[in-house]
Amino acid sequence: MTHSSRTEIDKWFIEGTLANDDIAVSETWDPVFDADRQLVLTKLGPYWKLFIRPEGFVRRFYHLIYPLPVENWSVNHQIKLYDGFCTIDVMLDIRFQATLKYARNNMDILADINGHIKTAYEDLLINLIDKELLNLSDGAWVQKGLTDIEKKISLAASEMLILQNIQSQTLCILKASFEEFPDVQLAQESVYLCVLKKNFEFNEAQREELFRQEQEIEKQKLEHKQKQLEQLNRDAELERLKQSQKALNTKLLLEEKEKQLLEQFEIEKRLHAEKVKHENSLKEITLEAELQEQQKHEARLRIAEQTNHMELLAHQAKLKAKELEADIAKYENQQARWRESKDKTQAQQIAFEQRQKQLEFEADAENQRRREQHRLTLKKENYKNRMESDVYLRREIELLAREKQHLERQLAIKEAEKQEADYPLDED
Repeated sequence: MTHSSRTEIDKWFIEGTLANDDIAVSETWDPVFDADRQLVLTKLGPYWKLFIRPEGFVRRFYHLIYPLPVENWSVNHQIKLYDGFCTIDVMLDIRFQATLKYARNNMDILADINGHIKTAYEDLLINLIDKELLNLSDGAWVQKGLTDIEKKISLAASEMLILQNIQSQTLCILKASFEEFPDVQLAQESVYLCVLKKNFEFNEAQREELFRQEQEIEKQKLEHKQKQLEQLNRDAELERLKQSQKALNTKLLLEEKEKQLLEQFEIEKRLHAEKVKHENSLKEITLEAELQEQQKHEARLRIAEQTNHMELLAHQAKLKAKELEADIAKYENQQARWRESKDKTQAQQIAFEQRQKQLEFEADAENQRRREQHRLTLKKENYKNRMESDVYLRREIELLAREKQHLERQLAIKEAEKQEADYPLDED
């Protein structure tokens, strides 16, 4: 038998033992330890009393306190079986606490009661272990494992300590190892055969487990690759969705920004229009006020000029009347008939000229009025088109005022000429 085979058998025994640890622990009796347990020794002269410290206890000078702690104790032992072919390592873990009865039976060692327990019972525990293991005469335990033996040793150790009034909780762990197969001896043939059978079964189970693990690993690899592909597809789809959502968000943001800019432009446009409208209204009001003031001023000037002209015409009429009276008186007798015919001819000529002048005046006035109306219409259109230009507006106003003054002067001149033409007719 090779060294690797021995290692595999050792591994099997270890695994079999550890796999049944929970069962061993669950079947172990629970002693219910008291971590605060203390002994009180009352000693007065030849009288003494030992008892457990109760709750609310008040210590006096004649009291001695001895704690009974819960302690862990590990007993390790090794035994060789079948002429050294099998080696079993024993690890016995004990958790123990002395009772009041044990303390009363050992009054002289109360200060180190746990140390005394370890010293007194370690050899007994080792003898108990040897006794149980040396009874393994056949190889049946190789097939079943060491779990039942571990339980038996644990229970035997607990029973021994409990009989000695020591509360305990024990856990035994056995680890078996085998040497390489020697020459087969008749006395140990059954053990060797059991070990070989178990080794074969273990190797077969190990191969099957290895094959199963390889199949499981291959299956896991395939599943992992499939999951990776699915994850990649999900990631790609998620990325596409993210890009699509991002593009949609960008589009919505741009549309909202465009809408806001359009609303802003519309508001600015409306505000600018209102501002221009207000400015134009102010300009119109100012222009109307200036035009009204100009018209008032021109009306005053026109009235003054008319008054002066009328006075001048009245004066000239008086002078002409005086001259005509003198001429009439001078030539009245000499040229009566001639004057009559002349006056008649002159009156006809004057009437004709007056009528002709009246027609010309009316035609000129009508033409002038039409030209003025056409010019005012053009001025208004130009004024509307060039409302925002203050320099142009002032020039137009000045030009309009000059043209109006010029027109009024022409009308005044024509009126004066008409009046001058009318006066001779009145005198005749």
